[in-house]
Amino acid sequence: MYVLTVDTSTSYVVAGIVEVSDSAAEVTSEEQSQVSVLAERVVDNPRGHMELLTPNIVDCLAEAGLSPEQLGAVVVGVGPGPFTGLRVGMATAQAFADALSIPVHGVESTAAMAVRSILEQRRNGVSNLDESAELHVLADARRREWYWASYALRAGDNSTDLSQCTLETLREPAVDKPAAIVPQLPAGSPVVMGKTIADDSVDCVSDADAQPSSASLVIAALLARGGVNQRAVRSLRGTGKPLRALYLRRPDAIEPKPKPVPTSVDFGAVSGEQDGDKQDREHEAAGAELLEPRVVMLDRSHAEAMEKIEHQLFVGDSPWSLAGIQHELDAMNTQYFGLIAGDQLVGYLGLAKNGPSAEPEWEIHTVAIAEQQQGRGYAHRLLRAALDAVDAAGGPVFLEVRTDNDPAVGLYERYGFYITGTRKNYYQPSGADAFTMMRPASGEDVDASQFHGADPRNKAARENGQNSFQPVFASRSAEDSSKDEAVSSSRVILGVESSCDETGVGIVELTTETTGPQVRMISNRVASSMEQHARFGGVVPEIASRAHLEAMGPTMREALRDLRKDRAARGMSTSYMEKPDAVAATIGPGLAGALLVGAAAAKAYAAAWQVPFYAVNHLGGHVAVDLLAEQSGQTERAEAPAEQTDGPGLDNVIALLVSGGHTQILHVQGVGKPMQELGSTLDDAAGEAYDKVARLLGLGYPGGPIIDRLAQQGNRKAIAFPRGMMRQQDSRYDFSFSGLKTAVARHVEKAEKDGISILVEDVCASFQEAVCDVLTFKAVRAAQDVGATTMLLGGGVSANSRLRGLLADRCSSAGIQLHVPPMSLCTDNGVMIAALTAQLIAAGAEASELTVGTDPGLEVEVPLV
Repeated sequence: MYVLTVDTSTSYVVAGIVEVSDSAAEVTSEEQSQVSVLAERVVDNPRGHMELLTPNIVDCLAEAGLSPEQLGAVVVGVGPGPFTGLRVGMATAQAFADALSIPVHGVESTAAMAVRSILEQRRNGVSNLDESAELHVLADARRREWYWASYALRAGDNSTDLSQCTLETLREPAVDKPAAIVPQLPAGSPVVMGKTIADDSVDCVSDADAQPSSASLVIAALLARGGVNQRAVRSLRGTGKPLRALYLRRPDAIEPKPKPVPTSVDFGAVSGEQDGDKQDREHEAAGAELLEPRVVMLDRSHAEAMEKIEHQLFVGDSPWSLAGIQHELDAMNTQYFGLIAGDQLVGYLGLAKNGPSAEPEWEIHTVAIAEQQQGRGYAHRLLRAALDAVDAAGGPVFLEVRTDNDPAVGLYERYGFYITGTRKNYYQPSGADAFTMMRPASGEDVDASQFHGADPRNKAARENGQNSFQPVFASRSAEDSSKDEAVSSSRVILGVESSCDETGVGIVELTTETTGPQVRMISNRVASSMEQHARFGGVVPEIASRAHLEAMGPTMREALRDLRKDRAARGMSTSYMEKPDAVAATIGPGLAGALLVGAAAAKAYAAAWQVPFYAVNHLGGHVAVDLLAEQSGQTERAEAPAEQTDGPGLDNVIALLVSGGHTQILHVQGVGKPMQELGSTLDDAAGEAYDKVARLLGLGYPGGPIIDRLAQQGNRKAIAFPRGMMRQQDSRYDFSFSGLKTAVARHVEKAEKDGISILVEDVCASFQEAVCDVLTFKAVRAAQDVGATTMLLGGGVSANSRLRGLLADRCSSAGIQLHVPPMSLCTDNGVMIAALTAQLIAAGAEASELTVGTDPGLEVEVPLV
């Protein structure tokens, strides 16, 4: 078996190909005969992980004479290590595994460093296996702190080699100040440390340049499975645990203290949905804090709270009664994991053990998250807790899930579950079908392909009547081939977006017609981490980066499922893992850490699939997505008819981009050509101004949708807020919103001082009118100045109802054709990246190099890097 190894937890970029023997022959006395490094690249470049890792992997494959399809597993160091570099390696490793449908296994990077030192000492005859001395690992954690961990090699019955050895963790990886760590190092115990933290106060340093190696990563993974032996090697073919980065630090984000709602702001006239919002604001103003839920074991005292959630979620499928829930909680073989926030139950998971304790099997009965708490990653926490308990005892896990619940299916697949069959009319009284899913025992030697035929979403499996546990890679019929040839002129492009807080994967099809390139949307999958940022009043970059790493794999798999569905719907043959003809990613502008995760993953997918990679401009994507036509009756559902292009040309177009990070007027003069920035905000972006005003009024985050909703009930002319940058001497196309924000604050403060009550909906409507008035006036002015007859509107704020309406009116009066994206494509998404790339490919653009880096400050003039 060939194993790809990756580690970016230190200043070193480590990549390699390791051959691991899993033959039936007995293991020989030297572990090196079991683990052979075919190719390796180790480069000391603390800021080069993004640029070097994937190209080095490609070089290693070439040196080893292998193609990506020949890889059988991936082993990656999961830290601890500096966050940004660590995520590049983990995103790359996970993407290679996903693309090739092979398992990925995480090992502690400090454990791999310890193993490397042990192997080196043994080669030099310094130590023997019967010496079980502690080995301490120190690594640079930056901020004048160290990561440290302690290990000891424990020999089994056979002490002449590593076949019966394990690496015992004596001290879990932690982070602390050097002054706190050094006194705890036992005198005389060997220490290995990274070269960047050389410290004279540390004695017995056996290696002052410690880093993981390809061999030590694999051997550390094998030692965790009982030694360098045949059984452990086979287990690398089995499903690994979900990767978890060892950050060891919480994000540096401080939750702002709730501001009291100004007493002058009157919420009384706001009706309907806003009543609940008002109560929420009052609750927050009273000092209530958003508490991080904790996992607990549930008992009968939680039954009534469980019943409320049960009836809320399963109203159409016979929810359990209170008595039924109490019976479940009392059952000897069943345990329920709950998530408690404060004193409130927000979710639960039921886990039952079947069979003898020596060979148990497990069944997940239900996973339920209260509706108002969904979208915050709470299901992940419950699954992790349950699967940790399962893995401690061993055994496979089974569950059922509705066939139409794609998000849940994707969640379970991420944790190693496979579809093994379908149960018709399983849920009553709705009659909904259920997938049966299984997760093999951790470390079990299971070939994942045996489950592929059981997935009824695969057309070939359905039509050929294949049963569970059979491969679906049947030969293609002549009819299938002819259908495929009919679309051979088309190209499928996959786009990845991760510039801020949305993880987006989009797929489009590019077809070259006599009338020009046609772009059809196939999939638009987006996972947002907005809920995680809400309590901080804005996007926290570190939280966004962590969320991208967690969401990238599941979001990608959902998009690829859409691609399979699309091919099947058109009568084309499919395979379990469809792949695109090209992969693209946003490389800027955006948040530095967030960009790295998406771009690193996209590069890895492209390399694993052996297709071209395109590094494109985020802002150009917002322009290109307008080339996808608006269609009446469009739905967000993935099953909706794919969208056809009927958009404008780009020879002379004005684009107004409005979001939380950008407010710009761009002059577009052709696909693939540099866009000219005519104007931009001199201070706050428009979306940022919305958020700040919303916080001022106590409305919550994000402010844009809330203000827009309230403004629809207010009087736009109630308050004459100033229009910034509208004087004769001001720039024709630039914006400024800081003065408007200040004017709102002063108006509220004055009303409070004078004892006057002002309607919140009037404040929102008047503020929104001031923003939209300036945006639309200057955009139309720019179009008239350059002679453009087409206007494009893009960015997250383009979903604003007043901005869309006012711009439509002004464009119509000026004889300008306005193109506005569908609501689902207004915010950041992967479709816009794929759409831009499709247009670039049609224009003859060359692919990017895999060595390209990200650029948080990328200028709009650069559409492709």
